[in-house]
Amino acid sequence: MDDNERKQNNLDTQITDWCSQMLEYRIPRWNELPEIELYMDQVIALMEKYLGVFYDEGNKTITPSMINNYVKLGLIPAPVKKKYSKIHLAYILIICILKQVIPINAITRMIDHQMSKHTIEEAYDRFCEEQEKAFLGTVKKAMEVSDSSNEIMIEDFILLSTIAANSEKAVSGKLTAIIDRINNAGKEEKDKDKEKTKEKESK
Repeated sequence: MDDNERKQNNLDTQITDWCSQMLEYRIPRWNELPEIELYMDQVIALMEKYLGVFYDEGNKTITPSMINNYVKLGLIPAPVKKKYSKIHLAYILIICILKQVIPINAITRMIDHQMSKHTIEEAYDRFCEEQEKAFLGTVKKAMEVSDSSNEIMIEDFILLSTIAANSEKAVSGKLTAIIDRINNAGKEEKDKDKEKTKEKESK
């Protein structure tokens, strides 16, 4: 076996092994989240366990300052006596996954929209199911490519996946911008109406 064949076999083995592990990946549902309230360091450890697959090695999944910032922004409720409940964990998990693709203001609106239609339990479980389905679908495609024992095909798959991800991110960003523009215009109109009402009342 020459060096190229050895390299190819090593590549195929590593990709297949990783894909096989990822096929077992599952995001914990609402009833599987810890019932007891957790301190910050416990929350960090749990999120790194749940979300490590979505982050590159070396990049922090979540930090205490991030969580504190989410509380300040009103994205998640404030902890009670420095402890975090299942609701906090659900919000943090969703935010950490979505923030890689869309801005915080869009995440806030998305969560508010889901909460207007569902309970937190339903909204969280639905999110987990959809995210899991999308992730595992991509892993299965990668596994099929690795079975071909062709490095060029693997590189093609990486390129096509990156192009698809970039396109979907661009579309999501544009749609978010349109919604923001409409909402801001509506807010400006309401503010103008309030000013006009105040002026009339002051006369």
